[in-house]
Amino acid sequence: MKRRKCKNCNELFVITPRHPDQEYCSRKKCQRARKTQWQRRKLSSDEDYRKNQADCQERWLKKHPGYWKRYREKHPEYAQRNREKQRARNRINRRQRPARSTFQNIVKMDAKQRQKPLISGFYELIPVADTPFANMAPIIVRIDEAVNPGASV
Repeated sequence: MKRRKCKNCNELFVITPRHPDQEYCSRKKCQRARKTQWQRRKLSSDEDYRKNQADCQERWLKKHPGYWKRYREKHPEYAQRNREKQRARNRINRRQRPARSTFQNIVKMDAKQRQKPLISGFYELIPVADTPFANMAPIIVRIDEAVNPGASV
């Protein structure tokens, strides 16, 4: 029987004959790590999957308004731990990329990518001044294509 080191826990495991490329053992935590890794790759490479995930998240948030605010109020230790972890991530980011803004690394999964060229339509403006978080309520605005007043239409 062939054995291989698990990519997550580094323990040896027997490779399933039906899955010769198996990289993770069958432990629950290792399967969770495998799924997380798969999802990260999928989110970075598949635009449809990314849109589906964002839509699903949006629908869930509409069905459960105020969920995260209530959760943080009921679990202050979670909120405090999250603040501390974010400060640590910010310190690491400042050391690694001193020229870049820390805000670029604190965004929602569904943050809008810059479009080229800018087209007329409705856009979400998310204020980031005076706060280290980009997870704020967006302002919906309409941007119309600039029209030269002296030109004929």
